Amino acid sequence: MRKIVSLFMIFVLVFALAACSNSTNQVDSSKNADSEEVKELKVWVHVSADEPEGLNYDLRAKEFEEAHENVKVTVEHIVKTGEGSGYNDRLNAAITTGDLPDVITLESVHTASYVDSELLLPLDEYLDQATVDSYLDAIVKAGSVGDHLYALQSFDLSSPVFFNPDLFKAAGIEIPADENGNWTLDLAWNYDEFLKNAKILKDFMGQEPVHMFPDNSGWQMYAHSPIIFSNDGELVGENGLDTDGYLNSKNTMEAFKFMETLFREGIVSPTVRENAFALEKAAISFEGPWMIDVLTKEYPDLNWSLMPYPFGKEGHQSAPHGSWYVAATQATKYPELTSELVAHLTNKDSAKAMEEAAGLIPGHEELLASSEKYSEYPRKLMLDQLVETEHVKPKSPIFPVLEDVLGDIVEGIALETDSVEKLVEDAIEKAEREAARFK
Repeated sequence: MRKIVSLFMIFVLVFALAACSNSTNQVDSSKNADSEEVKELKVWVHVSADEPEGLNYDLRAKEFEEAHENVKVTVEHIVKTGEGSGYNDRLNAAITTGDLPDVITLESVHTASYVDSELLLPLDEYLDQATVDSYLDAIVKAGSVGDHLYALQSFDLSSPVFFNPDLFKAAGIEIPADENGNWTLDLAWNYDEFLKNAKILKDFMGQEPVHMFPDNSGWQMYAHSPIIFSNDGELVGENGLDTDGYLNSKNTMEAFKFMETLFREGIVSPTVRENAFALEKAAISFEGPWMIDVLTKEYPDLNWSLMPYPFGKEGHQSAPHGSWYVAATQATKYPELTSELVAHLTNKDSAKAMEEAAGLIPGHEELLASSEKYSEYPRKLMLDQLVETEHVKPKSPIFPVLEDVLGDIVEGIALETDSVEKLVEDAIEKAEREAARFK
């Protein structure tokens, strides 16, 4: 009997062990299946695959794949046209259908609009502080809304004002310079100095000496809003919605009146003059930084340099900055991994590559000291503007409308379609109608 019991107990023990073994194998098998699951991340970018920025995104995506087992990153290049149409059209359609990719590029100034629509992932909840701290403050501020960071970039832009030293000297204008002969940020002209010297240039040249784009476009917000901000003016209140009391404030109106004077005094042409600066038909030009390469390659005999943006009030110097940033969307199934991908697409290697290929300002603190392009003037002026001046573009859910109404105002001033007061009044009415949807 004891033998029978003993055999029975052995049988039970063996069965139990087998069952445990099978259970363990099943768990391990399940774990292996999970670990072998390919995590697919989709990235949409606004540039073509053969542009430096597009090539850079493809390279970083490949690196990310190689560093992460069972991760597949697909970069789709949806080229923007005009004011971002093409890419923006595709993006808006995906928002409507709920078919957003894991990562998108977007104009940094539109970040607040996307956040208000609950489309973006807060990156700071998944990235460590050391990673965030490596970026320039200007980039972190531009990509943040409220207490959270939503978008990053490895580089930034700061548009200078171009000037022709030969025309300045011929007109008898003394070019401000420090002990090293550089026109530094602290030597910028104020409104009055800019206007006085522009009138001297006009008399000497017999035509409008300053080139600006007066047509209604996003360029007004990028390139000309700093003229307003440098006078301690504002376009909208802190809530990003109220324009009455801001767009028509004393300081903002003074800035608009300064612009009006430029057009009424024959300093700036009310219509676009193509290549006016390159052909020496203008001595000063508000241009994008990409014009440096254009002027260097296509107009090698042109003597040009860079000057700081004019300002209205002491202590409020401003200058254009901003570009397209990279953000993670709420549509991703892998928020931590996707946030890591955003950081990798905009890392220090990306910054170095974009500086070398496109001459863009490195967006990481530790790279500035070693930057060859931005260690000497005149390019260093762009870096100084980016790091040391105010950047107060409104973070607003109605930013596209603010951009539009500012363009209306500047175009109206240029073409003298109405008084500045009436143009601003109409702009506020238009902005308030849109803001009402968010109140």
